[in-house]
Amino acid sequence: MTTTSRRLETLALLQARPGISATDLAARLGVAERTTRRDIAQLRELGYRIDGEPGRAGGYRLAHGTAMPPLLLDADEVAAVSLGLQTAVTVDGLETATVTALAKLTQVVPTRWQTRLAALAEVESLPGKPFRQAARDILVPIALACRAGEAVRIRHRAVAAPSAKPVDVQPYRLITVRRQWYLVACPRGTSEWKTFAVERIEAVQPLGIKLPAPEPPSTVADLITNAGWRHRVRVQMRTSADLVRELVDPGVATVVEDGDECELRFGTDDLDWAARWLAYLDVDFDVLEPPALTDRLHAFGAWLADRYVTTPPD
Repeated sequence: MTTTSRRLETLALLQARPGISATDLAARLGVAERTTRRDIAQLRELGYRIDGEPGRAGGYRLAHGTAMPPLLLDADEVAAVSLGLQTAVTVDGLETATVTALAKLTQVVPTRWQTRLAALAEVESLPGKPFRQAARDILVPIALACRAGEAVRIRHRAVAAPSAKPVDVQPYRLITVRRQWYLVACPRGTSEWKTFAVERIEAVQPLGIKLPAPEPPSTVADLITNAGWRHRVRVQMRTSADLVRELVDPGVATVVEDGDECELRFGTDDLDWAARWLAYLDVDFDVLEPPALTDRLHAFGAWLADRYVTTPPD
């Protein structure tokens, strides 16, 4: 291979195998170790920061520098990036960047991959309920705070509140549920994790400190399915957890194993909806909470009987 091709391949190996030794690099490239070390030196002169550790356990690895090395992707990786750009959760302010990134990717891939990208671009999205967008200037600082474990002050507007209020939180993780962003965090002065809809956060201010917080939640999904709802529903399902998981979207409810049966937990503002949805699952269950759900189930059953059950004539 040419000198340029060899150095590009060296970058690809450094990306894929951090800590690779000069001996392994030379063997994979089919050159002498002296040539490999010379290529590393040339790449450093071009602005790529390549750290080297001596000794038997040492090797080369790419570090954060002033330039971004070329990303050498295979056909499957290109397809994955393309699909990710097209189907990623939309963030307000990044729509144009998504389109231009996809255009650049399509422009530089080998000709033989163009057909594959063209086919992926023809994926059609059916119209549906519009989803709430998270602002870029809110999402990015929150993500950085989660990564650094640093507390932030957010201005968050509750569902029924007319205006946002400041609250200091210790962030844990950003998650998405059905194309909606949520922050899992522990507010100052509390000992429980809560969820905050990112689209209702109006400002983020790093505090430069770490607030006391309990152990991270064992299941983030349970927090999301019960967050911000008027009613917390728990029902004992008289069947296995595996069967219920096949019926229930994890973004709607959490399934907790309980021997041969399981418990279903979710939140809702509408107990009539909960009654209809549970009946739709067509699984025997007992209501654990709230008691009012039992009344709504009885009312739903009576409505069905009155509307659809015909009394035979005498």
